[in-house]
Amino acid sequence: MKLGIQGIAYSLKAFPISWVHRSSYFSIPSVAITLNVVLSPALLDGLLSILELTERRYLELEDRINREVEIPDEAYAVYMTVVKKEDYDPINGTLFPVCPEFTDGEIGGNGGGGMSRIVYFSGPLHERQSFEAAENIYGYNKDGECCLLKVRKAACCRRAIEDLYQVFVCNRIRWTTVNTGYLDRFYEVYAVGGGDIREWKIDFGCWEDRIKEGMVPLWNIEKFVFQCRKFMIPCIDEKHYEHELDLKEYGTDSAYMVGRNDDILHVRHEKDKIIMTSFKESFQDWEGYRFSCKIDVKSHGYNNEILSNARKNSFFQNYLEKQGTFLGSRMELFRLVESFEDDSGVVLERCDVTEQKPPMYLEGDMNPFHGETVFPMDTRKLLVLRFRKKGDGKESCEDMVRFFVSQIQLSICEYKCIGILE
Repeated sequence: MKLGIQGIAYSLKAFPISWVHRSSYFSIPSVAITLNVVLSPALLDGLLSILELTERRYLELEDRINREVEIPDEAYAVYMTVVKKEDYDPINGTLFPVCPEFTDGEIGGNGGGGMSRIVYFSGPLHERQSFEAAENIYGYNKDGECCLLKVRKAACCRRAIEDLYQVFVCNRIRWTTVNTGYLDRFYEVYAVGGGDIREWKIDFGCWEDRIKEGMVPLWNIEKFVFQCRKFMIPCIDEKHYEHELDLKEYGTDSAYMVGRNDDILHVRHEKDKIIMTSFKESFQDWEGYRFSCKIDVKSHGYNNEILSNARKNSFFQNYLEKQGTFLGSRMELFRLVESFEDDSGVVLERCDVTEQKPPMYLEGDMNPFHGETVFPMDTRKLLVLRFRKKGDGKESCEDMVRFFVSQIQLSICEYKCIGILE
């Protein structure tokens, strides 16, 4: 033989498979001349089987790719608000507690060796920072004994956002900063020496009028569990199984994700269903997340502003996100801020690059779970984003600046982004 198996297969590609079969081989001299080899019927049958199998696999792969759907990022927008516990409406099918503990009763975390209390601070950012560092908060137990108390951000709220980020990673969906303006106002108050302070009387001093208890943060994400309902047949490798989550059972007017799970190796989104690859033949109590796209705020007591990361749907925006590129120009920064849907109450006026920190600025601290970067933030130049309020402004203006700075920081690696509200 002058040609190996690969050379023979390559030569056969020039002819339709229907031309090359055992009964017509010797009637096509050009094929024999091209191959310059005498093929035995068994070898030819084997080559044809390989070609047919390869063609079938490519067609299956093409069909699988065509079945996958590209869900726009705005389908996974997160809307958030806060209400009093007595006003929480469990019948409202669009807004749900961020943490179940807020409605189940046990909302006190373990702080300093005992049970803490969670409070909501309604003041501006500089007052919240002073409250976090307070040294003069005291609690009094039933016997009237006084104890020094400390304050820290509520761990359950931060944990909820970190878990949501991991869900996005598991489903291979691009992460957009969640506006945590409300969640950052929840604090744990705990006794330095330990103890259960849930029934204690607390003296918050000058912050008494800023403190609210019994508040519940809500967002448009509902968690549910689902079971394996079909007898599964293993994949071609006889090791993996593909499980389907039929979204028609839960409503197709929302977006869905599968919860993080060590048993799930890969997640694929198709029309009206999600395909999960796993080593397990059957399962139970796997978690799913439903993102409600329509928000109902008609329930009694749902009066606070809705904070969201929803974006306007535009061709240019969708194209840039699909390409995963950031132009890095000043115009691009303005376009990114304006691409968000809600009236934020602030406007980006200009941006400057400097090495000197201004006396007062706002951090982009809404993505703390990203961890340390390769190049530390302290060694980078500062990109100062200067915002101004629209009209009288809103209470959430500072939070909106922090949100925009956090989102811009995800796209810019050369600088450390900070914001100034003028």
